[in-house]
Amino acid sequence: MEHLFIPGKNTTLDPLVLLHGTGGDERSMLQLAEIIAPDASILSFRGDVSEQGANRFFARYADGSFDLASLKEKTGQLVLEIKNLATEYDFNAENVVAVGYSNGANIAANAILTDASSFQKAILFHAMPSGEAMPDFSLAGTRVFLTAGVNDPLISAKGSQALIDALKNRSADVAELWTENGHNLTLVEVEAARDWYVAQHD
Repeated sequence: MEHLFIPGKNTTLDPLVLLHGTGGDERSMLQLAEIIAPDASILSFRGDVSEQGANRFFARYADGSFDLASLKEKTGQLVLEIKNLATEYDFNAENVVAVGYSNGANIAANAILTDASSFQKAILFHAMPSGEAMPDFSLAGTRVFLTAGVNDPLISAKGSQALIDALKNRSADVAELWTENGHNLTLVEVEAARDWYVAQHD
């Protein structure tokens, strides 16, 4: 996968793995990372699935529902790629914080729910579960910060709540922030994510 790695000024901080929304690329979320953790290392990916020219991390059908075969395949590839790049760039893959928005948040959430060796920490902006039956391993020790818009036309409040419930039901530590906004990411959400990230290092 096309990616960008930027070494951090402070290597004791958890590295950020940036996962963009539909139509983004490996540079789309760099400004967000600058707010959330300006001194942390950054590994930012470009989704390699094209939807009419728009970059995505996995395919979906015309009605917006997830292509579950694509989601499973691409989730596995992403998790493996991060582990390989951790060796190449000399960081601990177990310490990374996934930072995903929309499509990127959805693949990160799927990784957490289906692969016990994936993310232990994540910031998920506007995410939902795939709807597929999930394994039931414990997520105790997994920490997630999730934001959602009650008026989001793409990721419904019901979908976001379903993801929160799925994580909490398996003992993940979930902090959530709900806004009155739609699908667009707001500064309030990003600053709250920053505060959550900082709190992980206290």
